[in-house]
Amino acid sequence: VFASNPVVELPPNAEGHLNVGGALDLGILSVIKDMGLKEPYIGQIPLASGNIAEDITAYYSISEQIPTVCALGIVFNDDATVRAAGGYMLQLVPPVQDKAVAVIEDNLKKMESITGQLEKGLKPEELAVNALEGLGGEILDQWNAQYYCDCSRERTERILASLGKQELEKLEKEGENVEVCCHFCNKKYEFSTAEISKLLKEQKN
Repeated sequence: VFASNPVVELPPNAEGHLNVGGALDLGILSVIKDMGLKEPYIGQIPLASGNIAEDITAYYSISEQIPTVCALGIVFNDDATVRAAGGYMLQLVPPVQDKAVAVIEDNLKKMESITGQLEKGLKPEELAVNALEGLGGEILDQWNAQYYCDCSRERTERILASLGKQELEKLEKEGENVEVCCHFCNKKYEFSTAEISKLLKEQKN
């Protein structure tokens, strides 16, 4: 979620928490997934509350029909800087037994709020194990989360080639450089007429 104006000062909401919904307002939650296909998968739902965790939960329930629980929290220092921020997301995917679902539901009811757990300095793996207590949960893998796009000039060139002979001939005839913008990170790739001609020649061969 991106805010066009990140410097927003609002009073707390009715529950005394950060008024995230008031800062973001309501709109559309759009999720784009690169599934390795010709076109990315795009799922959209109207934002229901402006609460990020609640709207993510609603997205999976409505758009992908996956039972999901999402919780997010943030802890501030006295000078209003962020000391800790994090959350968890649990999803029920087949096959899952009703007994396991009941255990997870009970765990979630007993668990302290995500903000409270972050204040205590719990690590991500500890949050996961707490949510799966009684189910023999194991940490199978760990990695650093980061926002990045795996687009490249070579990949973009393959997308151009997939347009087909007729469309490439049209671009070549126009005699202008072609600019392709990545839907994920907005990085732009420019291809000259000579490069378009090369792609067209490869198509013909």
